Amino acid sequence: MKKILIIEDDKVLSEMYALKLRKEWFDVKESINWLEGLTCIWEYNPDVILLDIMMPTMNGFETLEAIKHQTSSRSKIVMFTNVVDKDKIEKAMEAWADDYLIKANTNPSDVVEKINLLLKKKEIPHEPIYIKPGLNIFKMKNPLNEDEDIEISINIKI
Repeated sequence: MKKILIIEDDKVLSEMYALKLRKEWFDVKESINWLEGLTCIWEYNPDVILLDIMMPTMNGFETLEAIKHQTSSRSKIVMFTNVVDKDKIEKAMEAWADDYLIKANTNPSDVVEKINLLLKKKEIPHEPIYIKPGLNIFKMKNPLNEDEDIEISINIKI
């Protein structure tokens, strides 16, 4: 069962989405603020986090930064907001959010669909690569077309 954490200060909204996600067989936890959310991440280790942007004390951008820099979480993060400012959305995506949803344009079924899509995305492994002097050739999946491999060659001179 995939685990979802909702960090949302609007309890009614949080409960509505949690109910829908539970009906779709997700294990769901709810947090009403950033501190409770960070604590829950360490204890619960969710697969996906729905993170509200507009919260008191510490907003979603600051919470996102804390998640990425102060935890070892590999959770997919969806910024969940009514902020439609393109600059703020781009800021969230640059700060390691995996996606975003506009609350006013979203219903519970849309949230389930977005989460399912995120969970199906393959994560690129971040394994260390050791190189040696001379010509090094690396093969990897093309990030734009998963059915295609690309080859990178690097000549290391010491």
